[in-house]
Amino acid sequence: MADVLCREFESIWKFFSDELKDSGEYNFQKGTFNKYCPNNNCDTDIDKINAGCLWLFNAFFGKSGTSNYDDRYISVVVCIMIWLSYKLNQKSENGFTTLNDFYSKHIENNVDYTKHKLNDEKYSSYKEMIDAIKDYMDINISHMSKFYELLKPLCNMNTATTKDKSNDFSENANQFVDKYKELFNDDNNNENNSYNKVLSVFSKYYNNFGNTTLFNNTPKNLIPLPTEKTGKKGEVVDSKVTEITTSSSGTDKPTHVTENPSYNITLSGSSLVNKLIPVLSILFAIAIFWGIAYKVNNKEFKSYFNYICANVNKKIIHFLTFYISIRYLDFGNDLQNNI
Repeated sequence: MADVLCREFESIWKFFSDELKDSGEYNFQKGTFNKYCPNNNCDTDIDKINAGCLWLFNAFFGKSGTSNYDDRYISVVVCIMIWLSYKLNQKSENGFTTLNDFYSKHIENNVDYTKHKLNDEKYSSYKEMIDAIKDYMDINISHMSKFYELLKPLCNMNTATTKDKSNDFSENANQFVDKYKELFNDDNNNENNSYNKVLSVFSKYYNNFGNTTLFNNTPKNLIPLPTEKTGKKGEVVDSKVTEITTSSSGTDKPTHVTENPSYNITLSGSSLVNKLIPVLSILFAIAIFWGIAYKVNNKEFKSYFNYICANVNKKIIHFLTFYISIRYLDFGNDLQNNI
């Protein structure tokens, strides 16, 4: 499936490079695209981008329409629109916010899109094919162009498969999955919106490589794509369930995403201090009490002091034990209630 898609994109990359020239201009080979330019001459950046877009439509559908793609032609058209977004987003002076803006000015009434006859039972023009994916075109161009970072490693995976290069396949598969995770967890990815539908296109292409890909008759397992959103590191989120629609198996079904709730446990510092102050005060008083007893030099007074201690000491200890036990019991109950 990716082989058909990538074959034509690899061709356009040779003649209309992804990288700009040092001068900041598009790296565009006129000879290849002249027949798609107004009067065979692309004077403006928009002319060049439009010529590249028409070249892709002709390469994919000019000869046999959609007959070679079954139901996959929609995915191909989406990828052409992603390429278009990427090229428009390369230069801010192009001045388009969404693909719908470009569609209104350069596709809707352009005879190259509306009058070009296709050998196809479903569509009579390129414009009709684009109209079939209008739901995908309300994404901001800066967001849409990010999906281009999935297309490149996907096609590199395809090249590695055809050339039997296992290491290259793994490297690009890792790159694809990392970028897919980033886009999947993006706030713009919501159930059944345009962003989510584009992700579904790429999940199908990726999973079409199969659960295993053979290199020298040795299986290479695919890294599974995420099916649940993950919160940002350190972020506290409430428990909730969100449905994300994915179509890797060809059948849309919701995936429930459950995020862990946070729990707030607060211990009252003032309560702890209030419980300990009386206990510490009593212990401090006892220390002074015994210090006086040992520092007094008058034998008669000291004997009297010892007499008092002998008779009162037990009562003090009993009282202190009872007081502390009550306080700690109360403190323990408060601690348990706070938790």
